[in-house]
This record gives sequence, C-alpha cells and structure tokens, in this order.
Amino acid sequence: MIYIANNINYLSAEGLPWLLCAWLGLVIFNSFATFFHELGHTISALILTREEVMLRVGREIKSKSGKIGRIHWQLSFFNGREGFSGYARDGLSKLNLIIIISSGPLASFMLAVGTGWVIFAFMFPTWIEVILVSWFCANALAFFRSALPFNLKPTAAFPKGPPSDGLELMRIVCNKEK
Repeated sequence: MIYIANNINYLSAEGLPWLLCAWLGLVIFNSFATFFHELGHTISALILTREEVMLRVGREIKSKSGKIGRIHWQLSFFNGREGFSGYARDGLSKLNLIIIISSGPLASFMLAVGTGWVIFAFMFPTWIEVILVSWFCANALAFFRSALPFNLKPTAAFPKGPPSDGLELMRIVCNKEK
C-alpha cells in the first residue's frame, strides 16, 4: 500500500509539537538554504569568469571568512536570509549574466523539488519527515524570494532593498540595467 503521509494529524494537539519543530527547523535551515542558493551563483560565476568571486551568507556581524582558490567567503548565521555573490560583471555577455543570475534560483528550486520528491516517495519516521519538510520549506522560500521580481528587504548595503534575481533578470532581458 502507498501512503501519502504518515498517520499523524499535524493540525491536532498530537501534531502541534511536530508543527512547532518544523517551524524551528525552517528558521535553522534558512542560512543553509541561502548558502546553497548563493553557491549556485558562485559555481556558475567561477566557470564563466576569470576573476575572484565573493560568497556571503548572513550579516557581516560575527562572521567567519576566508579564501579558497578564487572564492572569498564570509559566513554568518545572523540573518541567514541575506546572501550575496559578487563577481566581475564587466565584459560578461548578456547570456553569461543570465546564466549566473538564474543559477541561484535554479539551485534552490532543484533542492526544493528533490526534497519534495523524497518526502512523498518514501516513508520516514515523523522526526525525519519534519526535518525534510523544514528543509523543503527553507529552499522553496529561497526560490520564491529570489525568483519573483521585486526589491527585497533593505539592508545596510542596499538601503532601498537589493533587487531579487528575478528583477535583475527582468532588467537584463528588457535592457534596463541600472
């Protein structure tokens, strides 16, 4: 027999602790989802450019930093939804820019879809299912936050809010780069 989910009703008194654990997992996994999203940009930038590439996750406060090859990295778990990939845009073709910018949302999308498939394809104990659902939600949110064309929450570096990847792609395709 194929089961769509385990036998816990998450919207009951029995399921409420698991729902709270899933919410906590989502908060914890935000930084990791952002890391893999930015890693998507970074890998394609390394392939398509010859310059150094910057990968930053979280705020610069209490961050760890270093350098591996051409990658300068800076990681912090404070405000893990913030992420940045810096690379030399000068001299890149429109197609290369589109590939680099779309690689982040593509990485988030692939992680969300892959996790969703695992959740529905296999039976797991409740605690593993809760972890997988948290991971799925963190990556799905990273995908939607990056793919939809709008300015994100303002940061110190971007007082008006940085453009999402979707907005950047829209500007490039419509030849309206700032």
